[in-house]
This record gives sequence, C-alpha cells and structure tokens, in this order.
Amino acid sequence: MLEPSDIRDLCEQHDLYWDQRRDQLRELRRLYMTRFWETETYPTLDGILRTEVPKAYAVVESYLGSLYAKNPSVRVEPDLRDRGNPEVAQATANQYLLTIREQLEDATRLALIYPCAFMKLAPVESVDPLKRVSCAALPPWEVIVDATAFSWDQQRHVGHVYLMPLAEAAERYGKDPEDFKTRAYSKWIEATGIAGKSVMMGVDSNAGAVPDSDRWVRIVELYDLLEDRLLVWSGDFDDGNSFLFEGVKVQVGGLDPDAQADTETPDSEIVHETTGIPFKSASGRPVVPILPLYFSRDPDTPLRGYSLIHRSLDQFREMNVMRTYQAQGVRRMARQWMVRAGFLSEDSAAKISQGLDGEFVEVDLVPGAPLEGNIIPVPQAPIPGDIAAYATTVDMDIRDAGLLAPFTRGEVTKSTATEQNLLAAYTSSELGRMARIRDAVITGLAQTYNIILSVVLGDDAEPLALPNPVGPTILSADDLTGDFGYWAVDAGTTPMSDLAKQQSLERLAPILVQLGADPALLLEEMVRVFQLPENLATPAPPPPEMAPPPPEGLPPEGLPIEGPAGPVPGV
Repeated sequence: MLEPSDIRDLCEQHDLYWDQRRDQLRELRRLYMTRFWETETYPTLDGILRTEVPKAYAVVESYLGSLYAKNPSVRVEPDLRDRGNPEVAQATANQYLLTIREQLEDATRLALIYPCAFMKLAPVESVDPLKRVSCAALPPWEVIVDATAFSWDQQRHVGHVYLMPLAEAAERYGKDPEDFKTRAYSKWIEATGIAGKSVMMGVDSNAGAVPDSDRWVRIVELYDLLEDRLLVWSGDFDDGNSFLFEGVKVQVGGLDPDAQADTETPDSEIVHETTGIPFKSASGRPVVPILPLYFSRDPDTPLRGYSLIHRSLDQFREMNVMRTYQAQGVRRMARQWMVRAGFLSEDSAAKISQGLDGEFVEVDLVPGAPLEGNIIPVPQAPIPGDIAAYATTVDMDIRDAGLLAPFTRGEVTKSTATEQNLLAAYTSSELGRMARIRDAVITGLAQTYNIILSVVLGDDAEPLALPNPVGPTILSADDLTGDFGYWAVDAGTTPMSDLAKQQSLERLAPILVQLGADPALLLEEMVRVFQLPENLATPAPPPPEMAPPPPEGLPPEGLPIEGPAGPVPGV
C-alpha cells in the first residue's frame, strides 16, 4: 500500500529524470517553433544575422495533416455477454469525439515533438450530463509512469502532476488556504535553475511576493492500480506527510429541466467517490482516465518513449547552420570596388555609391591616360558547390528518417492502383503504423468517456434522439455498462465504414431480387442502412378492386338499353 513517503519518492524520481532532459526538450521545442538560435549560446544582439529553416515544423505538421484528414469516430460492437446498448454507446462516444478533435491533435503534436504525450479525461460540473467530462493534452513531464513496466496495462501506478490555484484547491479538497505553501505559476519547460526546481520539487516560494490570484499549489493525483485507490498528495500540504484527499468528487444526475443554458451554474448533487478508483469496466477492472500516445518507444524502457524530432536532431541542426552559412556568404557578395587614393573625389565616390542611371562621374586623371589600374572590383570567392550538395544530403536524411510516402509531401508519383489502395489502407508506410496508434487512442477515449459518463449519470436517465433504427430512447448507466468492442472508423480499418456498406448493398440489391430474395426484407435493410424514414418500409395498400367488364353486347352498367323505339321501360 502506497504511503505519503512513497509518493514523495516517486515524485522525486520523476522530477530528476525530466530535469536532466530539460535542455534537450527545449531544443526540440525551439526547432519546431523556428527559434533554434534563441539561446544564451547565440545571443540575438551580437550583430550576426542568422537564418532558420522551418523543417521540423513541416515534418510534424505533415504527419498531423495526414493522420487527421477527417473527424474521429468509432463503431461499437455488442458485448459478448449481451450487456448494455451498443447503438447508444456509439452515439454518445461519437458526439464526444467531435468536441475533442483539437485536444487530440494537440496531444499528437506533443507526441511527435517530445518522447510521448498523454490525454486525460476528468469529470467536471455542467448542466448537461453529456458535457461533464473534460479532455486535456498532457506533456510527458506531467505524467508519472511506472518505468519498470513493459506495457501500459502492466503498471503498478499512474500519476498526474499539475499546478492548481490555491482557492480552487482549498474548495475542492475542503482545506483551509493557510494549510498550503504556495508558489507563483511557472511553466516547467521554461523554468531555469532554482525556479524550475521550485515548481517541480515542492520548494516553498515567497507567497507574499505575488498576489492572491497568482498563488498556486502543486498537486499529485496518483492511481494505485495494485490496491485500487485514487490518492491525491501535495508536497505543499502538511510538508507532504499526509494525503490531501482520497477519491474524487463527481456531479451525478440527469439534465436539470429548469436549466436555460450550459453556462448556468447547476444546482448539482456532488458525490464523493471513495470506494477505490471510481471508473471501472463492466468486468470490474479499474480504468485510469489517462491514455498514452507513443509513436516511438525506447527499446529498453518502452514507457519512456522516443521523439520523432530527436531522431533527426543532428540533421535539423545542420540545416540551420548550413542555411546561415549560405546566407552570410550571399550577403558578402556585394558590389565593392578598390580605387587608387585620390582618384575619386568625395562627390564622385558618393555618385558611384548611389548608382543612379545616366550619372556622369568626374575623375582626376591625366588626359589620355587609361582608367585601367585605377579602379578594380573587389574579388569574391564563390560559395563551393559542395555546400548545396551537402544541404541536399541532409534533407534526404530527414526524409529517410521519416519514412513518409511521397504523396504526403505533395509529390506526384506514377503509382499503380494497387499501390494507391495500400497507401489508403495505411499498410505500406510509417504513416500506417502511426494511424494504428491514433486509432487505439481514439477507441480508448471513446471507451473511457462512456465509463465516466455511466458514473456521472448515476441512477438517472437522459432522453436521446438517435437516428434509425434506434430512434428516440432513454440513456441510462446500464446502456453504457458493457465490454463493447470499439473500432475506429477510417478508410482502411475494419469493420468497413457506412459508405462502403451502402455501396455494396446498392450493387447487390438487383442480384438478390433476381435470385429470389424477399423484396420486403430487402427494402427494410435499405431503409436501415441508408437511415431513411421508417414509413418507407411500410407496404403500400393494395389498389381498389375494379368491377368486372359487362358481357359482350351489353352496355356498361348504369346506361339504359336502347330498343327499336327507344329506351326499354323498367330496364
């Protein structure tokens, strides 16, 4: 069982590991933001003009543009034990995924620049129960991982380290503000020296030097997976000798019928969940609302990760150095002249410097003497051609390290239809491996959201209007309780997308009718797949029966029979 002293040791090990890599992470960040030369080693006021190449930004954003060409969504397969409602779970998950695409792209960007990144879901207060789960992208130095584990599911503990305003911490955890040591807010990656250690190690800062609105405390939220406990600890509370809180507070209940807008402060019921980790799957397994995003891994320590930018760090450095050298060489190629002393007057030298067209320049020269030898251009050594060849080689090294397909860089290739299908299916490039990792994160987000939503709903129910064939229904926690199968919907994933199913059904419908299939059943399937109105599947009423035709030679019914002398009476 973890004690406060154990969490203190975990935090110190975590801080020590990332503090040793702070300078390296800063360099990766500067490369992406095209600020490579903004360091103490290269002061900006030394009079040297330096040039940067936004190559790291181009590499990262090209991956993002390829990975997120469409909105994330999932398909939910039924539970093997027939628990829950997969259609309802799919609708709630996809609605949530549409709102967190920005956070998903932010986490992907962090995972490409730094060794890894994480996404965290957390319950928040809101009038609408479907919006009581927030999502945030976390950098690697904010998440405590069990580095001794060989996979994410085999960890003994997972933690989140973050700063919280003093007033919020005192209200959330029911403590007096005077019980905390406070500090000024500071971003870890931008902190240096003592300031950085103060933020990460819990050193007390001078609270009187900052206003009350800028007083923060450091919180460690740790999930003990062995003992099934959610522990909240802070080195700024009781000198870290006791836990700050245990469990989590969750707003439960359905939508308030008197609520006018989402911005209205809800008169909510807050439940303090203390029975272990409150988020569990249908089989009772604890679910940590922190999802990892590793695009590359350290072979010996998989949960530490490996940065895509760091893989080509030397090449990015060389490109900036080489481009600066080329720029300085071009600037030195000015039109300069060497003139014999006294050959030009001050006015004549000024006219040559101005370079006006049609200008006459007077020189002090003996009549008949030639101009040669009195003024000559300053010799310029050309930039060696090997410099440009070397820059091209460096660029090719970066491309080889990325293993991207040419079409992702906008290059036109003479590829066959088979090659294009393989690229669309993400099976023949580095991008395919990243797409599978992305899909795993999307499905994890959908599954975790539904689990948290089932806790948020409690015993209440929420009306929903789903498309056919489900239609209007009532959402409850039982609908979301099930070990469903989650699949990310994409052009090349399985099961295939709705569009592919519609095209297949449209192509097979005439063949099925010719083979004797029931047209009524086929109509019902088309209405379901294309999500058409249900009344289209209702068979039309039969047409009214027609009266039989009159015998041959007799007039239609209702007309008189004509005799020789006119109509026959009584007929």
